[in-house]
Amino acid sequence: MIELPSYVAQALSAEPQERKRRNMTWQAVQEEVLTRIHNGNWPEGELIPTEAELATEFGCARATVNRALQTLAQSGVLERRRKVGTRVAQHPRVQMVRFLLRREIEAAGKTYGYALLDYEECSPPADVAQAMLLRTDDRLLRVQASFSADGVPYCCEERWINSYTTPGLTREALVQMSSCEWLLGHVPVNRASMAIGAALAGPALASEALGLAPGDPVLLVERIDWLNNMPVSLTRRYFPQHHRFAATI
Repeated sequence: MIELPSYVAQALSAEPQERKRRNMTWQAVQEEVLTRIHNGNWPEGELIPTEAELATEFGCARATVNRALQTLAQSGVLERRRKVGTRVAQHPRVQMVRFLLRREIEAAGKTYGYALLDYEECSPPADVAQAMLLRTDDRLLRVQASFSADGVPYCCEERWINSYTTPGLTREALVQMSSCEWLLGHVPVNRASMAIGAALAGPALASEALGLAPGDPVLLVERIDWLNNMPVSLTRRYFPQHHRFAATI
């Protein structure tokens, strides 16, 4: 057996990684940046290397790095200031307001009802992975539930949960209470984004849980919760078209 000099062995072992980096897309750069943040290599508030430095390290164009960092800045993970640089965002460790359906239903003087419909571990669809800044081969908990007011369908919910941030969450726990209530008591979410819009009831969850025909209009409320820079969950709630959304923050 011929033993190669150490510098030759190191060069050969590094070659596949260098080839990978030369072909890095902006999504791959984004993934590497998130990995370093999640692993604590780049703590909150710390300046990260410049675009030029990262482009040299990854062997890709500076424009590729710029797009990745801009996307993360728009998501609130990074803060960018001209002539200062890019740093990992700092977020106060405070509990954010949650929109509890129990509170909403009972405030209207009606009886709250909840049922867990499905609970499984699986890979997220591409749009969910992109919104949560995760890979499509990551494993998430997918939870489906229905809510009622005085026995009448009120809302159905699909929630994708990052199990890395929710140790101890089980099917048995979600039989007893909604995922929103469980997370409220166990995960100190401190950042969130929300979008509201019109959608069409699909052939499964929204139509069956709400008693609608496929294609009927529904109100869709989507929310992403974060713990610092770690995605906790993405929630999609479907309401009948006549639902009036109101909240006090």
